[in-house]
Amino acid sequence: MLTPKFKLSQDENHVYINVHAPYTNIGETEIDVDGENFLFVSSPYFLRLRLPGSIVENDRAKGSYICDSGDFNLTFDKVNPGEHFENLDMITSLLAPREIPEINPNLVEMLEESGIAGEEEGAACSKSDKDTESDDDTTNYAYGFGNKVCVELGDVASEFPHIFELKEPDRVAIADRNDLRIKHENRKFSTNHYLADFFDEELLEPYLNCVVFWNKEDFDAESIEFTDEEISILKDLPNKSYLLSKTEYTQVMLGLVDILYAFCYDKRTTQNDASVESSWTINKLSATFSWFCVFKETKEVLIAAYRRALSYPIFRNFELCRNIHDDMISLFRKGKKFVIKCIIEIYNMFNSCNDARYILNQLYVKDYLIFLQKCRQEELDELCNNIANIDIEKKDLGFELDELEEAAKLVEREEADVLQNELACQLASIALVPGLKKPPYIDVTALINSSSTDSSSYTSSTSDSSSDSLDSDDDPS
Repeated sequence: MLTPKFKLSQDENHVYINVHAPYTNIGETEIDVDGENFLFVSSPYFLRLRLPGSIVENDRAKGSYICDSGDFNLTFDKVNPGEHFENLDMITSLLAPREIPEINPNLVEMLEESGIAGEEEGAACSKSDKDTESDDDTTNYAYGFGNKVCVELGDVASEFPHIFELKEPDRVAIADRNDLRIKHENRKFSTNHYLADFFDEELLEPYLNCVVFWNKEDFDAESIEFTDEEISILKDLPNKSYLLSKTEYTQVMLGLVDILYAFCYDKRTTQNDASVESSWTINKLSATFSWFCVFKETKEVLIAAYRRALSYPIFRNFELCRNIHDDMISLFRKGKKFVIKCIIEIYNMFNSCNDARYILNQLYVKDYLIFLQKCRQEELDELCNNIANIDIEKKDLGFELDELEEAAKLVEREEADVLQNELACQLASIALVPGLKKPPYIDVTALINSSSTDSSSYTSSTSDSSSDSLDSDDDPS
């Protein structure tokens, strides 16, 4: 049976359900309402919803079918008039879950209405009935969303080095991954690339001044809606809930920060027009995707995001990193639905790219889409406030950026002094040529200042012009 596309809306007293079920036999359609449960059956479609409030099928209930579009439009009264049904637009969370088979209870459990169950430390993520979570993470080799995947990844990571920098996550302890990542980033960081972008203000200006689309004046956060394509993705996700310890919950939320920072980098540096390299950018800048890393503190994940943004992509600039930081804060403030739309965009990028990044969808992105629909907006607001209250400085990154910039500026000043001396000598040599008329007054300082952006090319051109004026074939008289 197929799950049809559907949408729900409400007013003070009614709930409106739209079910898109083309090519069905209306005579064999069955619709049933029982409190919070809604059932729609019309071959080959089957839809069972669990609503956040109760509705009733009475004499005022209405329904219609539009043949041209294949849409069923249904209207039901609320049992409690005036009640507001939360999260009617969270498609996946409305799907009534199938009965859970007897499997490892740590993978999926329906424990709370919110769908996200918290446990005391040490009570979740056990590898067997006799083992519990230990404070020593060095024995934990899991990966994926919430570190719930414990099976061997085999040669998959090794076969796709452009996706995974950590080749064998099932053999590297979680606690060791960040240390290995930092060492790898230290080797990858290029002082020449960083300084080139630091001094080339003209190159970086369009991206520093870019306004991401969700910060533009015409963007209305209140009118955000899922498209039909997005609804199709959400309806096909399984409705499951997650048993997370407090530590795992923190790691999942900080992993979201890591992923969305990479997403914001791509949006700013492509000026809101994603390119064929966008999936690589998001994959590479996210330590969650590339290294299967988890984080314990907000500042720790932001430092990792800054470091990778200065080590891998084409534009490597600290002020650009800060602007992206601000972009991410504003993204979270647009609300839960917009965050989900951004994750769906990443999901589509990974599915459509030529590389095997769909693996990341299976390990992380699909679970984030389900998890976020069950999160309360207050949780995302708290996360956003934590991000906004942290200021990352150059000294936090471990690349010695302040010292590097100071040394480069000192060299630049020395080169300017050398250039000034060379120009002064060249002009003096011109004045000493016998029989050569005294040239008009030349402002040497102005010449030096105008040539500071390209000293080498200016010196070459000056030398050429000087030699031309002293050519042996010329008559100085």
